[in-house]
Amino acid sequence: MCRKGPWHRICAIAWMDRTMSNASSVGQPDTSEYIAKRVDDQLAYFDSSALKNQKAYKKLKSTSIACNVLTTMTIALAFTVSERYKVYMGILALVLSTIVLATYQWEEFQNYGAKWEKFRLVAEHLKSEKLLFLNRAGHYAEQDGRAAAREFVETVENIIHGTDVSYFSLIVEPGRRIEKRLQQP
Repeated sequence: MCRKGPWHRICAIAWMDRTMSNASSVGQPDTSEYIAKRVDDQLAYFDSSALKNQKAYKKLKSTSIACNVLTTMTIALAFTVSERYKVYMGILALVLSTIVLATYQWEEFQNYGAKWEKFRLVAEHLKSEKLLFLNRAGHYAEQDGRAAAREFVETVENIIHGTDVSYFSLIVEPGRRIEKRLQQP
């Protein structure tokens, strides 16, 4: 089974060659194996990755919002308590504001929100392409079986390959992304 990686095009080409040479007498290649072993596998990967990053993003943001509100309330309440408790309120406000800062920095480092968006976008793109192909709609409508199958495989592999490049720039070079954002006027 072909996973994400630089070899995914080799797997797709091998599938196309095998399927095209074993095409039925009407010249229609069997794409069910490719859909089951490659497209559905990638859909599951991108769906689960999107869900995992969505949960992490929402946890961090919820924690940040809650601690931010509690910090404000702690500071406001510090003016109403006796001198004996003001130090404790100050410490509590410091701890809560540190948690807010830590969650922001962790999200900036891990990019859960950006990864969630990217994985969800790719998953939806793959689903859409699969449905277009299976229903012979869109750019597959006027093509014969061989041409449609070839274009489908190439389109799916280009979606996945494009994801590798964008994922690399999103994850591997986050420092440059932040520097560029800071340099913009």
